[in-house]
Amino acid sequence: MIGIDIVDINDVLLHPRTWKHMRFIKAKGDRYPEDINPILLYWIVWSAKEAIFKSKRKLKPFDPKLITITFSHDLNFSSKELSGSVKITSNYVMAIAAQESIKPLHKIWMNHQKVYYQKAVRERIIGYFKPLNVKFTVDKNLLPLLSVNEEKKIPISLTHHGNYMGFCIENHKILKC
Repeated sequence: MIGIDIVDINDVLLHPRTWKHMRFIKAKGDRYPEDINPILLYWIVWSAKEAIFKSKRKLKPFDPKLITITFSHDLNFSSKELSGSVKITSNYVMAIAAQESIKPLHKIWMNHQKVYYQKAVRERIIGYFKPLNVKFTVDKNLLPLLSVNEEKKIPISLTHHGNYMGFCIENHKILKC
């Protein structure tokens, strides 16, 4: 169980959000640090909840109001059996969520193509793990798995938004090249 989400905060198509918009994503019991920029808070909470949602690998619609989340002051968060962290840069907000026992491996890239995000991120991942023979396959819910040397299939979480794309996967020994 691992999930990642990224929001390109400089995307011109991104609708500005304020504290008032939190009502669309706030679950009963959510706890946020009070010292976060209110304009960024929406995207911090959104990306954390989407990372949690992706980590569950279930086929159902994403509804952030159904995910209760608690943040600490250092942008670490927890939700039931999952925990994670948010990274904020001047260009994006990124969240990773996983079970405590999982050590995540992630990578974010600029995407200059602006189209075919799914294909672009998959090509970058294949290149990232060379010389390993990695291919993409899917699980019973048609969610992505990374097949490594045709012997191990590992759940992988993909993300893309605006100028950025990336992945998160459990850091297995087999991925060391």
